[in-house]
Amino acid sequence: MLLGFTLLLFLPIWFWYISPELTKIPDDFEYKVLVFSRDNFYDVDKTEFSGEFVSNTEHFYRVVENHAGILLITSRFTVQQYDGKEIFSVERTYAVDSKTRKHVPGYGDRDREGYLFAPPGLKKGQNFTYWHVNYDNPANMEYRGEEAIAGLTVYKYETNYHADQTFDLEQVVSPLSDRGVNVDINLQLWVEPVTGRKIKYEDHTTAYFYNLTTGERLHPWNRFQNNVDEISVLKQVEIAKHEKLKRFFLERIITDLIAIVAILLLSYQLFNRKQKSEQRR
Repeated sequence: MLLGFTLLLFLPIWFWYISPELTKIPDDFEYKVLVFSRDNFYDVDKTEFSGEFVSNTEHFYRVVENHAGILLITSRFTVQQYDGKEIFSVERTYAVDSKTRKHVPGYGDRDREGYLFAPPGLKKGQNFTYWHVNYDNPANMEYRGEEAIAGLTVYKYETNYHADQTFDLEQVVSPLSDRGVNVDINLQLWVEPVTGRKIKYEDHTTAYFYNLTTGERLHPWNRFQNNVDEISVLKQVEIAKHEKLKRFFLERIITDLIAIVAILLLSYQLFNRKQKSEQRR
């Protein structure tokens, strides 16, 4: 009887405290993918785009510090031409709650809302806020449907939004002088809903020079797109499958097992007492 009640009392402790501790983002977390990038620069003299070419792109996330469960995660995105000339390079430092995946204000390189990738336990139709490393603006991701990638069920999300990249490009695009750079973005994400892990993404973006004083757009600078290559996608699918199975085992199997054992123990004790009571009569 005592063991049965103990297990029932332990059940919420397991579900709300121990299980999240076992499924949190670990201190050695790393997310790394190869990105296939294509750039198409605008020729001002010819007033037309000069033609698309492929670029080398490095993209990763890595934990650098842990402040009592608040992880500082560095994210880097670097694009280079094949001759080594840098087109774009940026590094962000996100502050993320290791259990909920939410951005935490007061840490990192700036305050952010939303999630690293997506919240675990996504429901169909549920939207969320995401920060893509290229554009340091919140992207309100809208649910577009369910798909399957290599046998893994994923949810597709999409948004169209705008960002200013003047600060990020001032060391790359020279001279900017009285000009800035802003962009029109179409961003798509494919997310595993149980873990909230990003499986792949695509963005299609046009960048424009604009007058810093008037805000008027002058002419395009670059039309580019990025998408995760197939090998990296398959790797993320395998990682997500493993994390999903781990969550299912800890959150469902173990939880149900504790509840069943507790109920059986209590039921057996009650049945035993009833039997002894009847025998005394």
